Amino acid sequence: MKENKIVYRCALLSGCLLIVAALVRGVNINNLVIAISTGDISKHYAEPVVIDWSFSSMLLLLMAIWIFFLSGDLRKLSRKAWIQATLIGLAFCIFGGGLWYRYPSSMHLPAFLLLGLLLLLPLLIYARHYRKPKN
Repeated sequence: MKENKIVYRCALLSGCLLIVAALVRGVNINNLVIAISTGDISKHYAEPVVIDWSFSSMLLLLMAIWIFFLSGDLRKLSRKAWIQATLIGLAFCIFGGGLWYRYPSSMHLPAFLLLGLLLLLPLLIYARHYRKPKN
């Protein structure tokens, strides 16, 4: 096997979904502004909440870009790309699954779990193809 199109396509799809999540999160900052003005979020915590919200949107976008950069190397069976993508997939699975277990009413958390599984499962299924090349 010289390349893996399944892992490549799953990585691209994961990256696209992360871009959508980043955009939705970024656009929804208006909800925070409304919550601050109505007092649902304390004025004392308003600034850090807005900063964290904006920062998390940017990090989702950067994670998507990172996955896009890795996707070409995943297609070419790069071991380093496999390790990085596996860690990203695990992180999303642990984040989504762990927090969904703790906060079951939050419906965006299972989406992160599924996104992590979309990236992680093909990587694990085809892991044997990502062995280190022999010198």
